Amino acid sequence: MESQSSVTLTHTPLIAHEACQQAVIETLLEAIPDQVIPDTLKIVPLFDLHYDRYQLLCQGWTEGEKRVFYPVIHIELIEDKVWIQHNHSDRDIGAALCDRGIPQSQIVLGLHPPSIRQLNPEYGS
Repeated sequence: MESQSSVTLTHTPLIAHEACQQAVIETLLEAIPDQVIPDTLKIVPLFDLHYDRYQLLCQGWTEGEKRVFYPVIHIELIEDKVWIQHNHSDRDIGAALCDRGIPQSQIVLGLHPPSIRQLNPEYGS
């Protein structure tokens, strides 16, 4: 009788909360561009360690004196998961977080509806 091979599922351990905080902060600081056009705009990092909300905010004025104030990237830590809530940059924030040691299973693409998140099994939901 042939023995059936068993499938072993590997479980990626969760990264500790403090390590997630550090990875998110480093990733966001690295995502700040050297130059913003127009030069009357700036990217401001906002880190709320108490409520685990991390954001890059674009603010300033355009030439026509129009006020600019919007989030570029917004990330939250919720129940041991890193939720990418908004990404208005050209960077792949999920990949950058993975490069800093956060497993894809611990990252949730909160900027997508739940029905679409399920189509990307590499990321948590």
